Amino acid sequence: MKKLSIQWKVSLAVSFYILLVIIISSFITAYNFEKKLFKEENQNTIENIKHIVESYEDSFILRNLDKLNEMSDKISSLLSIKEVEVFDPYGKIIAHTDFDKIGKTDPEKYYKIKDKKQEFFEENGNITNYYLPLTIEDENIGYTVVSYDKGVLKKYATHEIFKIILQILTVSSFVIVASFLGTFVISGVMIRPLKVLKEKIVKLTSENLDNPINTKIEIKPKNLPKECIKEITEECWLSSDKPNEILMQLGDKSLKECTSCEKYKSAVGDEIEELTCSFYMMVASLQDYLLKLEEAHRERETLNCMATMGEMSAKVAHEIKNALYSIGNAASYIRKNVNSDLAKEFSNIIKLEVDRLNEMTVTFLNFSKLIEPTFEKSNINEVIKDSVKLIKEDFEEQNIDFILDLSPDVPEFYFDKNLFKQVVFNLSLNALDALIEKDSPNKYFKIKTEHKIVQKKEKVIITFEDNGIGIKEEDKDKIFKPFFTTKQHGTGLGLPMVYKIIFSHGGIIYTETKEGEGTKFIIEFNLN
Repeated sequence: MKKLSIQWKVSLAVSFYILLVIIISSFITAYNFEKKLFKEENQNTIENIKHIVESYEDSFILRNLDKLNEMSDKISSLLSIKEVEVFDPYGKIIAHTDFDKIGKTDPEKYYKIKDKKQEFFEENGNITNYYLPLTIEDENIGYTVVSYDKGVLKKYATHEIFKIILQILTVSSFVIVASFLGTFVISGVMIRPLKVLKEKIVKLTSENLDNPINTKIEIKPKNLPKECIKEITEECWLSSDKPNEILMQLGDKSLKECTSCEKYKSAVGDEIEELTCSFYMMVASLQDYLLKLEEAHRERETLNCMATMGEMSAKVAHEIKNALYSIGNAASYIRKNVNSDLAKEFSNIIKLEVDRLNEMTVTFLNFSKLIEPTFEKSNINEVIKDSVKLIKEDFEEQNIDFILDLSPDVPEFYFDKNLFKQVVFNLSLNALDALIEKDSPNKYFKIKTEHKIVQKKEKVIITFEDNGIGIKEEDKDKIFKPFFTTKQHGTGLGLPMVYKIIFSHGGIIYTETKEGEGTKFIIEFNLN
């Protein structure tokens, strides 16, 4: 039984249940009907005896023995009759099923019925003696005693019931076969969604777990209002034309919010459809979990890399700084004490390169330090305005439109103004370099701030957008790693430093870019 499919199990179970119901109901019906039939046959026997006796009333008066014997034969022909005795008013047997007893007496039975005006019965096991006096004008003209066997009546009733049961079983066989075939077909149709669901689960577990999940949701949109009554999305995925997209955006929230939604409960239908919807929500939740896990893994990898590089940078920069100090002093000494134009020229070159390397070592040391923001409640728009005053002219000199789109709805919140100024500088200068490299007349750089409530979370979003050369596809995952740079004179620490600053504020930073079209760096701060 364990190896049988649900379709077979349901069909067999229903057929067995119907068979059991038919058998039990047949036996109950047969038992009650047998009792009723036996009672009816017993009553019919008595009524027939009485009717026959009353029809021969004249024979009793005339003492017509031939007719009385004829009466006795008729009674004895009835089912279950064992013996018939007919007495005259004085106790003499005038008719009997046993011809030899005619003319004799049977004192035992005669004295039981003598002078009786009403019929009565005498039970002796299955044998019943029916005493029937015949009277005219309150005067007995004769007596009839009939002995019949109730066991015979019971056998007859049982035989009739057995024939009925055979007929019932014949019909039941047809009903059971028909119910099995009908249940098999109906259950096959009902469990078809389960088979589809099983195939999706197998496909998901065998192919998709190593990749982003892209399971197509095969649910027809319900004829329901489009809006989400819990306001966690713009449209309810159950009534939307794009359920896959909306559900995947919901992720883990679908299991937490949708299952307690009244609209969901009224829309999912039966248990199989509810199971299917639960599977789709589980897929969305799993995708959400995998994406968060991947992001956390990337973030941890980036932070570990930064920590390692920072520690190494601090050690190397410290040693280089000492050497540079000695080299710089030596170059100054040569320039002051050697009276040679060539010596002075090379000492100047050495001094310039020492200063450049010294600046780089300072950058390395700053990167290696643990960032501890000093939080104070400030207006992000004002900080951005102050930050771009120094670099705005650099954009204008390159004929690049510098756009500030700062929303007045952005509230004040706690952040480190000095650190965020460093973020603005780094992202702005990166954009400037990308725009200078692009040969295009209509170039722009835009800083935009927004205040949004996304899925009941209050956010401040700052976007740094340019239409420069963009970032190559293969470099997208490397830009926040230390020392990765595509610039000839870059250190590869600008964006990692930005990443560290945003991370220290509990925010996130991500990029949207396409090579040749431009780049967006998007920063999100949660306010609650």
